[in-house]
Amino acid sequence: MYREMYGGRHDHLPSFYDSVATEELPDRDAVLSYLRRGPGVFDVMTAEPHFFEEDRHIPGGPSLHSDGVWLWRVDSIEYLTQQPLVIPVEFVAHVRAAGYEPPASVEWTDELSAAVDAYF
Repeated sequence: MYREMYGGRHDHLPSFYDSVATEELPDRDAVLSYLRRGPGVFDVMTAEPHFFEEDRHIPGGPSLHSDGVWLWRVDSIEYLTQQPLVIPVEFVAHVRAAGYEPPASVEWTDELSAAVDAYF
């Protein structure tokens, strides 16, 4: 997730503009596949304006996916697919350790609820 997605409400998040990767991950496609296949945990029925393509929107952009440990937005997947942005090394290690296979479902816990609430 990136700061610009929240209109300045989450200054602790990295900025798109400071997150351009200088090197591409060798397993980038597998990491992106993991992100796409992660279970949806919070659906938002809106289309978010695309930050880099004028007159384009991302359906369900703020919707959240999770693997029970990490949480990410649908529009994050779109941006990561289109450009080489830095992906946290801890997340990449987590995905690799999982063999690039996200869980089929995620249990809704108090911790997950608190994480979702932190962004809405």
